[in-house]
Amino acid sequence: MINKLIIFVLMQFTLIANSAARDLGKMGQTFEIKEEPFVEMMKRKAKDVDMEKEKGKMQKLAKERIENPMPVAGISPATEDRTIYFDPTYTLDQDAVLPCGKILHRAGTRVNPLEEMQKFGASLDRRMIFIDARKRSQVEWLKDMLKCEYAKQESDKLISENDRVLTENKIILVGGRPFDLQEELQEEYNGMVVYFDQIGELTTQFAIKHSPAVAFQEGLKIRIDEINLNNKN
Repeated sequence: MINKLIIFVLMQFTLIANSAARDLGKMGQTFEIKEEPFVEMMKRKAKDVDMEKEKGKMQKLAKERIENPMPVAGISPATEDRTIYFDPTYTLDQDAVLPCGKILHRAGTRVNPLEEMQKFGASLDRRMIFIDARKRSQVEWLKDMLKCEYAKQESDKLISENDRVLTENKIILVGGRPFDLQEELQEEYNGMVVYFDQIGELTTQFAIKHSPAVAFQEGLKIRIDEINLNNKN
């Protein structure tokens, strides 16, 4: 009797399973599942983009980056006077050959460019002045320094051309808008050009941590003075 009951239950489950497996037709609207190719999707989206508008945005962004570069990271206003020195000596990775074919220095030779210039009676008659133009105090300090220097150059006109030594100033920003400062300086100093220390190349090379700073030749090295403006009257 029990065996017959088990067989009956199994038959019922089989009938239910077969019924569930039958095609019961379609209920509601159906859609074919189809993945859009990536290239086609990008083309479709590109059609919806106003290219002239996007081009204008990119040009505006590029112009802003040129006129207002990202400040050099890690440079802060000087809170104390500090002097450091940079030795420009480097090792040649290949022979230094003159235009005439003569070898001036062999590969592996350590060369100091300032020493080479000295052999020809020349020197680096240039000062590199680093300031953050976002700090008005540093801009005013720069203008005062230039004013004093230009006044001195006027008085030096009494000295003969052969004895006069003029130092070129190269203004380099670590922050701020170079074109704005250049326009401001040219009101008093025609022809003044302002540069920007892109990606901190010079400040990294000279190990400058604070501004304003002045770099110039002293002997066979580059002397860098960081200046605390809080101590200046």
